[in-house]
Amino acid sequence: MDLCEKTDFPLRCADGAMVDAALRRGTGRGVKVAVIDSGVETSHPGLQGLALTDDWIVDLEGGRLTLNPGKGEDVYGHGTAVAGILRRIAPECRVGSFRVISPGMPGTQATVIREAVRLALDLDYDILNCSFGCIARRELLPGFKQWIDEACLRGRHIVAASSNEDAGIVEWPAHFVSVISVSHTEIASDEWDLFQRDGQMVRFGAKGLEAEALWLQGRTRQVMGSSFASPRVAGLLARLLSVHPGTPPLIAKEALAAWARPWPRETPTVVIPT
Repeated sequence: MDLCEKTDFPLRCADGAMVDAALRRGTGRGVKVAVIDSGVETSHPGLQGLALTDDWIVDLEGGRLTLNPGKGEDVYGHGTAVAGILRRIAPECRVGSFRVISPGMPGTQATVIREAVRLALDLDYDILNCSFGCIARRELLPGFKQWIDEACLRGRHIVAASSNEDAGIVEWPAHFVSVISVSHTEIASDEWDLFQRDGQMVRFGAKGLEAEALWLQGRTRQVMGSSFASPRVAGLLARLLSVHPGTPPLIAKEALAAWARPWPRETPTVVIPT
């Protein structure tokens, strides 16, 4: 029996040509992508009237988690930039905003992230774009592992940015094998450029330079980093899933790797914080 023919997941044995055909055919239609970030400024002209599928604010007030509906606002600019890149790559994907950053504080709590992820999973989001990283402190491992494993077991895909300083610095959620972890690489010059290297936790490299990223108050600014490489890969994944819905995370990850070009880069040094 040919397992590649009998499997319910055609991408299990995909080669680069098969993945390329799916990426060119797909638009992201029917795929829900959660932007777990600083919110999305829906009035930004660059988003061309984007209607969010969901808009939620998750916060921690007085030690208590709170959940409130959003108002199409971004408190930092970061989430709007991510949404703009994502929609440019996968124009027909459905976008939800899950704000985990409070005004004036560009950081957040692991418990807030976990609650936002659980909400996105319960709302049946296919892809979670995590353009952030948490230094891998041991006491935080159980909390991150719980929701990352849950997402994988439920067939949901996590795309996460690596450290901008060095992809070898252990950060979560990027340093989990079920996650599609992405670093900015300067050798990527095109929107669709994707590079991969075997044997690394951060396996993928994509363009992280955005000359005119959508930002606050309808403005744009130049930004660069893994945060802006991640939504490019999330967009490619959305295109792939729109043609091959239901593909499990690890199979989709291998399919993208089959299509990507070899990453001619020195192996990063793995740095584990103490």
